[in-house]
Amino acid sequence: MKLKLKTVMTTTALVAAMGLPQVAKSEQTQASGAGPLSTAARLDFSVQIPRFLNFRVGSTGATINLVDFNVPDTNVGDGTNVAGTGGDIGGGVVTAAVRSNAGQVTITESNNSGGAGLSNGAGATIPYTEILTATNDGNLPAPTLSNAGGNTSAPVLNSGNVTNRSAQWTYTYDNTAVYDSGTYGTSANGGRVTYTASTP
Repeated sequence: MKLKLKTVMTTTALVAAMGLPQVAKSEQTQASGAGPLSTAARLDFSVQIPRFLNFRVGSTGATINLVDFNVPDTNVGDGTNVAGTGGDIGGGVVTAAVRSNAGQVTITESNNSGGAGLSNGAGATIPYTEILTATNDGNLPAPTLSNAGGNTSAPVLNSGNVTNRSAQWTYTYDNTAVYDSGTYGTSANGGRVTYTASTP
């Protein structure tokens, strides 16, 4: 018995070492005899789905879109909202999309202004509260922008732990006060906002 067991083990090791395919075991049944016959063979299936989170604001890929506001001189600080230009859709509008199967997604806004808002590079600033964000789908709201950052929004789950939402976020300049002249923002002067999507 020891010799036979050793032979079987050596043969199995040899097959594995040579890279030869091993015979997969399957269920096989048989029926025989006169009249109607019936037999069944079973097969098991398994599908592995990983946890994932996919998030987009603006263009796909590595492009960082610019939303620009050009306030007419006749309307500076008069409370008339100013539409933006740019964005991946145009007119100050960007594509927002989030897909996940990892539970409730939370979107958090932050920026690199150190809490100072958008600077003109000469000491004057405009607070982020002057930039308004609207969504065309309440299932994917945008966080309210702020100097300090940390405001959040929560896309509505589709079902279970799955989120599959897309929307258009539109930015406008609220124009509620008169500020020094100049170009405020851009990435060098506190004008870059980072949105971060996270799951539990």
